[in-house]
Amino acid sequence: MKRAFLLYFSIFFGGFLLAQDLRQQMIDQSAAAYLEMVDEESALYYGHLQEELPRTVNHPYLADQRYVQARLSYLGVVYPEAMLRLDLLRHELVVLSPDRSHVVLFPENVDYAELHYRRVIFFQPDNLPGAPSNGYYFLLHSGDCKVMEKRTASLNRRNNLGAWEDFYIMSARFYLYKDSAYHTVRSKSGLLKTLQPYKKELKRFISANHLSFRKNQEEFLVRTVEEYEKLSGSD
Repeated sequence: MKRAFLLYFSIFFGGFLLAQDLRQQMIDQSAAAYLEMVDEESALYYGHLQEELPRTVNHPYLADQRYVQARLSYLGVVYPEAMLRLDLLRHELVVLSPDRSHVVLFPENVDYAELHYRRVIFFQPDNLPGAPSNGYYFLLHSGDCKVMEKRTASLNRRNNLGAWEDFYIMSARFYLYKDSAYHTVRSKSGLLKTLQPYKKELKRFISANHLSFRKNQEEFLVRTVEEYEKLSGSD
């Protein structure tokens, strides 16, 4: 009887200890996951606050001055619902923190952001010929060739019925990476010259698909470069 009681006690107590160990492991794992999450978010919201802009007629942000939910990869960590806006005047990607602060992200830590249906990257110049300056770019196409767009807002002033007012003008520049060099694309003819030796074939493709560099530069560049990659066998 005594032996049976001891056996029962050891099984019960051993099971109790095992349950306690498992419970503690779960608590430890949850705590570790929480601390990791907090540490990641603290890295995201660590930076200087965005300076206020002067009062103007319009704004210098991509699409909207309000924050929008976006997918962000920062220091290798993906945040699927980060609240972002892109300042095209100062080329700053800004995140809205939980306490409603406007925090400027460190650009070198930004892997990419998917914002307003665009893939935004921070480009740092390399030693290749024609490399553009550093800043945030839209990666429009990424294959054997790459198509990038850089938008910039510049502050201007005008006289409106005797009163001076400030406003922003938006401009865009397009870049093609091909054969270990960058090319600034300013026209249809300039692009076709870069995409030799398929100039005639690409002209037929452009005409058949009713593409216009003047009306829609982004579509024109992306579709023409994609066709070039098919022709050259590099897609």
